[in-house]
Amino acid sequence: MRVAQRARRTHQVLALLLSGFIAVGSVSSTAYAVPPKPTPAAKKPPAKPAKSDEDPKRTEARKKYAEGETKFAAGDFDGAYTAYKAANEAVPASQALFKMALCLEKLDKPSEALTTYQAFLGSNPPPAMEPKVAEAQARVAELKKKVPVVVKVTSDPPGASVYIDGVVQMGTTPMEVKAPPGHHKLRVTSPGYDAYEKELELDAAASTPTVDAVLQKNIAVAEVAPPPPPPPEPKPAKPPELPPEKRSNVAAYVVLGVAGAGAIVGGIFGVKALQDKSDFEDGEKTTAKADSVEKNALIADMALGAALTLGVTGTVLLLTNTGGESASVRSPRAFEFTPVITPQRAGAFATVRF
Repeated sequence: MRVAQRARRTHQVLALLLSGFIAVGSVSSTAYAVPPKPTPAAKKPPAKPAKSDEDPKRTEARKKYAEGETKFAAGDFDGAYTAYKAANEAVPASQALFKMALCLEKLDKPSEALTTYQAFLGSNPPPAMEPKVAEAQARVAELKKKVPVVVKVTSDPPGASVYIDGVVQMGTTPMEVKAPPGHHKLRVTSPGYDAYEKELELDAAASTPTVDAVLQKNIAVAEVAPPPPPPPEPKPAKPPELPPEKRSNVAAYVVLGVAGAGAIVGGIFGVKALQDKSDFEDGEKTTAKADSVEKNALIADMALGAALTLGVTGTVLLLTNTGGESASVRSPRAFEFTPVITPQRAGAFATVRF
């Protein structure tokens, strides 16, 4: 029984192995007979959009450069320099540097123009700009004659004054002074020290020159005292003042007496003239009476006028005779009496000088 079972299993295994070999052979022949399926092509990545030739920076540079050209032609060199500078900052270009240097020279900034011209020459300009290169080299040579050179000056002791060609400079050492290229004379001075002098040959292309001035203490020289001033001249003595001279009142009394007499005479003839007039008006209208009235009235007027004038004069003489005036400055006194008689009036003028 067991032997039969083992033989059956062996037959089954062999049958399985044989069927497996047969299956493999059929599959291989079938595989060779059937053409292979085409492999799908690999997907290509999407094409990137073509890069634009217009770079924003270049566009901005062109725009600013054109703006600079417009302003330069209009004479606005400050605005043109700003536009050229913006164009050069967007895209560095030798042409923009050259135009910037031209603007600075037009704006009378020789130092900045010289630096910009030198930057242009160092920017490796293209061969097409050879004329501009030659022009820039000529401008650099010309500007070097105008750009001031800075000279550093120190001294021992410090705090000294600096002179360039006899002109004092602002400040004291240590300091920096500016002078145009060429030959100059430097002088450094300080109180109590001998002056330091040096000849300078300044070149704008050379490095900043430095002058170290060592001042030597000078030997003190005894100062000669100035002669004393001459004594002041004595003033002339003032002459003693004389005592005031007393004036006499005799003239005043005489004038007043004459004035009183004139008043009396005038009164008498005035009364007589009034009586004659009354008689004439009462009926005695004769030529003799009329003449008498006129004559008496005239005499009365003369006497009263003289009395009034002489009275005033005498009063003035009395009031002014104070006796306090010096004899050296007193003016001479004088009295003048002038009678005045006209057909219409009678009087007198009196003049008194003191």
